[in-house]
Amino acid sequence: MLELYFLFIRIPRMMSQLARERNRSAVGWSLAGITAWVGSELLVVFVYRAIYELGVNQWGWSEDEPGGLLFLIYLVALGAAITGVTLMRRILRSMPTNEQLPPPPPQF
Repeated sequence: MLELYFLFIRIPRMMSQLARERNRSAVGWSLAGITAWVGSELLVVFVYRAIYELGVNQWGWSEDEPGGLLFLIYLVALGAAITGVTLMRRILRSMPTNEQLPPPPPQF
C-alpha cells in the first residue's frame, strides 16, 4: 500500500514540480521516475531469481525458498527503487532552471 502511494502520488508530484521549474515535460519526468522505481525492483527480483535457480540446479539448494530470504529480497528491491528515483531526481535537479539571475530590481 505504501508503494502505491509513492508510485502514484509522491513521485509524480516531486518530479512534476522539478520539471516545471526547468520548463521540462512534467508527465515525461513523472513517468521516468515511476519507470525507475519499477525497473529497479524488477531488476533486483530478476537477479535474485537467476542466482537462486542457478543455486538449485548447480549446487543442490532446496527448491523451497525461506520466507526470511524473500523478505530480505523485498527490502533490497525497495532500497534499489528508492535509489533509482533518487538518481532520476538528481539528474533532473542538475538541469538549469529558467529563472533570471539575478532577479530584476523591485518596482516601487
